[in-house]
Amino acid sequence: MVNPWHAMTVGAVLEELDTEVGSGLNPQQVIDSRARHGSNVIETHTGRGPIPILVDQFRDVLVLILLVAAAISGFVVDEWIDASVILAIVVLNATIGFVQELRAESALDALASMAAPEAIVVREGNSRVVPAKEVVVGDIVEVETGAAIPADCRVVKASRLRVDESALTGESQAVAKQEEPVLEASPLADRTSMLYGATTVTVGRATAIVTAVGRATELGKIADMLQTEEPPTPLSIELDATGRKIGLLTILIAIGVFGLGVLRGYPAETMFLSAVALAVAAIPEGLAAVVTVILARGVQAMAARNAIVRRLKAVESLGATTVILTDKTGTLTENRMRVKRLSFADLDTEIGSLPGGDPRIQRFGQIAGLCNDARLGDGGFVGDPTEVAIIEAIDPVLTDVGRLRDRFGRVDEIPFDSGRKRMTTIHRTDDGYLMAFKGAPEKVIDRSTRYESVDGVRDLDDGRRASALDVAESMAAQGLRTLAFGYRVVDEISLEDSEKDFILLAVVGIADGVRPEAPAAVARARSAGVEVVMVTGDHGSTARAIADELDLIDGRPVVEAAEMRLMSSSEITNIGVFARVEPGDKVAIVRAWKETGAVVAMTGDGVNDAPALRSADVGVAMGSGTDVAREASTIVLADDNFATIVAAIEQGRTIYRNIRKVVYFLLSANISEVLIMVVGFLLLGGLGEPLLATQLLYVNLITDGLPAIGLGMDRPGDDVMAGPPERGGILTRSAQVTMFWQASLLALGVLGAYGLGQWVFELEWGATRTMALTTLVFAQLAHVYNIRSGQLSVWTYRAPHNRMLLLGVTGSVLLHIGVVVSSIGNTIFSTVPLSVPQWLACLGLAMMSFVAVNVLKRRDGE
Repeated sequence: MVNPWHAMTVGAVLEELDTEVGSGLNPQQVIDSRARHGSNVIETHTGRGPIPILVDQFRDVLVLILLVAAAISGFVVDEWIDASVILAIVVLNATIGFVQELRAESALDALASMAAPEAIVVREGNSRVVPAKEVVVGDIVEVETGAAIPADCRVVKASRLRVDESALTGESQAVAKQEEPVLEASPLADRTSMLYGATTVTVGRATAIVTAVGRATELGKIADMLQTEEPPTPLSIELDATGRKIGLLTILIAIGVFGLGVLRGYPAETMFLSAVALAVAAIPEGLAAVVTVILARGVQAMAARNAIVRRLKAVESLGATTVILTDKTGTLTENRMRVKRLSFADLDTEIGSLPGGDPRIQRFGQIAGLCNDARLGDGGFVGDPTEVAIIEAIDPVLTDVGRLRDRFGRVDEIPFDSGRKRMTTIHRTDDGYLMAFKGAPEKVIDRSTRYESVDGVRDLDDGRRASALDVAESMAAQGLRTLAFGYRVVDEISLEDSEKDFILLAVVGIADGVRPEAPAAVARARSAGVEVVMVTGDHGSTARAIADELDLIDGRPVVEAAEMRLMSSSEITNIGVFARVEPGDKVAIVRAWKETGAVVAMTGDGVNDAPALRSADVGVAMGSGTDVAREASTIVLADDNFATIVAAIEQGRTIYRNIRKVVYFLLSANISEVLIMVVGFLLLGGLGEPLLATQLLYVNLITDGLPAIGLGMDRPGDDVMAGPPERGGILTRSAQVTMFWQASLLALGVLGAYGLGQWVFELEWGATRTMALTTLVFAQLAHVYNIRSGQLSVWTYRAPHNRMLLLGVTGSVLLHIGVVVSSIGNTIFSTVPLSVPQWLACLGLAMMSFVAVNVLKRRDGE
């Protein structure tokens, strides 16, 4: 059982771990602790190595059939060029898949690299610097401003300590730490008596005792959650299912035709070659390659819009997304604290619209600039984010902080600490000493006896005191972090019992502001049928304020993680905002949505987001986030902009729609080839093979190539974001029926070519077969435009001009003409030159099929 270190007193923790603050551990204790609790190292997982990943690329049914077809083409048919082309397609797709999956294995390596490189520990009474990996449970560690926490620790003593835990908990503000125990049920983000590995001290210093190392730390627990396999995309699932169906159908048809031919007395060798030809006809060899090219082109388009895709098929998944679980800090907000409200007696205003002529405005600039430890660095002010926000609000609008501090030098101070919740600085002036005071509003108001009005200083009566507290509570209810400022002038310095009798000046509200483009992006996503849910480690009031500003709640409740953990999956999916969540909670939310059949995109930038990013269908990391989040994601936003996610969804939907068109085109074309082979063999088998295996492979290559790629390059129409994503899959039952009857019309035109060639033109079988081949090529190239226009007529369909498609079709027509009229083409593909009337007959039959499909598909869609 793990001890609740955060809820134990310092004395109890020291006793349990058998150490002392002043002396620390001795060498033997270090050895014993390491043997019992392990080293402070997050071991990289033993995931699949390169060889298993490579082997997995060849386990797909279609790939195996293609490999068999290549072997038969080479060793049996002696067509080594065809075999090489098939193998090249297989190797190309395997290479792309191998590279992408191998990169995914690096997420835990990035996580391990986040550990602090060194740590200061106390051993045998002396402070020494050791590599962080040598820190053990029970070690006494010392940390100060800028230090990375080496492991999980219980605070023993803290001075003005604030820690940036945003990467681990999602908390947008630096967290004040102290040594007093907190409730055992406190969530991770509220355990102010604890320090956690991979977080950073923003200000102050502390002594702490190490309570967990390596995989026992919160960071290590995240590493365990990252062991979850990345889920397959909807496209992967559907293409795999399609491959299995095509593979089974191919084998059955080939065996059936082979057996039927042998029973009818045809030579076994001839029927074997016919069966191979059928297999080649049934398999869309170019499907995998074309899909890869379309996805890669989509990757380029998304990169131009600042979305960097790390997994190709994630492009399609993003287009199918039905819910976005979005982090708040740095995603919907700027991850930069800013002063939002400034309240004086009878004056509530904003920094950007300060009234002129009010002496309190300048006074606030003076007090806020002096009672502040933020300092000017190379890229601006640095220090505690809250203090930086205050300085940026007043400099240079109200004062020049550098000159102000030079004029009123600090001679003493009572520093801020999480227990006192206030800070006082003392500065020399011409009239004595100025005491500048700030802190939690209740602390400042309680120690003030007067307030500054627009007309001067007045007594702070009970009514004014209550009014000031109400203002602070109002700001806090809006998700703002509140501070109050006061001052007094004294003749002599006396720190003892000096924090009293202040003049209350102002109450300030500070928050991480919403990104300017976020509201419109959220609205666009929701209008496109994509649910947007906020999942944050921040406080509920802060989350609600941001959600209200973005119109995210929409009547749904805001719940914190403790309440969420008691909910069922169906209840979880009815929540609009989750607050105070921990890494495991985010994964649970992802799983709850996925159980409903939703395609889930999860956004985030911190270490705490990584497990959920891995579990989601699409993990979207911020470019400015941690390496761990980026490595666990499938898409990285270079501009950290939520609006880019919506733009990427639009691109993904376009790609999904285009892939669906390509699948329809390729499968309907291949079905027509199978029908031609089966019917042609049954009716005309005595005259010769309807089409040779090499001819079928040639047809598939020129129609599955440039025309199919061109079809996949269609630009988005105006309706792509007009409603929910297209669901139900690519190969629905109605789609299969549509593809079959359209393929039948294409095959009918080709069968007509056999009749014209054999009995009208009275050609040799080789010439007749060339007419059939030509009709098939023309019919399929024309059919691509029927597929492109969907259920609309080709003549009335309106879409952006597709230059790539036109070039692909034109190039394929010219290539086929060359194959028919050239001696090289005649030799390689067994074609025969045709006369002009024969060319026109082929074109006419192809156009008859084209027109028939165009007319009937409109009725089919009604």
